[in-house]
Amino acid sequence: GCALLADSIITPAITVTSSIEGLHMINPDLRVVPFVLIILAALFFVQQFGTNFIGRSFGPMMMIWFVMIGFLGLSQILRYPAILSAANPVYAFRFLTSHPHGYLILGAVFLCTTGAEALYSDLGHCGLKNIRITWIFVKTALLLNYFGQGAWYLLAQPVEANVNPFYAIMPDWFLLAGVIIATIAAIIASQALLSGSFTIIGEAVSLNFWPKIRISQPTNVKGQVYISSINWFLWIACCFVVVFFQ
Repeated sequence: GCALLADSIITPAITVTSSIEGLHMINPDLRVVPFVLIILAALFFVQQFGTNFIGRSFGPMMMIWFVMIGFLGLSQILRYPAILSAANPVYAFRFLTSHPHGYLILGAVFLCTTGAEALYSDLGHCGLKNIRITWIFVKTALLLNYFGQGAWYLLAQPVEANVNPFYAIMPDWFLLAGVIIATIAAIIASQALLSGSFTIIGEAVSLNFWPKIRISQPTNVKGQVYISSINWFLWIACCFVVVFFQ
């Protein structure tokens, strides 16, 4: 439960910020923090009215998102197919043995597993079989994109400082559309975690693990709840993370 609530603070702050940061590729002098705070304010404000619209758009938009990142990565892999050899675990073993302090990077690697608990909050809404099947597609698209970013790094030597490889592999004519799609995907991902947070706190209240607080049902969708105190707490925490870490 703590991991899920922490993700509900970290995910909106990081994903929305990182998606909007693509605007730096268009205008390097643009400050993204105000844009992020406006998006977060809108995201948390609409929670009280229910999120049927976001829920209905979840599938099609995420399909577009993962197809996009998969093709972007594939375009770079085709330019440098040798990047696929990075899947060989021998490289990881050599790195950890030749660099004694290399194990510290495993802290960052472990972040890949955080968020997995969010799958449990989605089980009730999406179903087990759905998640098992779609995860194959999701994982393939992610791997293609990460390999593509690695290929871009190897081809673009030397790499300029503060360059975002995710946006760097996009064609210039597609950059603005890519930022918009990434931002929508970030909002949907944030929404999924917020819904999970309301659900888990609602269950905690029913099990007497949490103080009795007001729980609303903004729509007639089964299982969709809204908890005002949790919503505004998460909003303040997200804004603090964005402003503090810029």
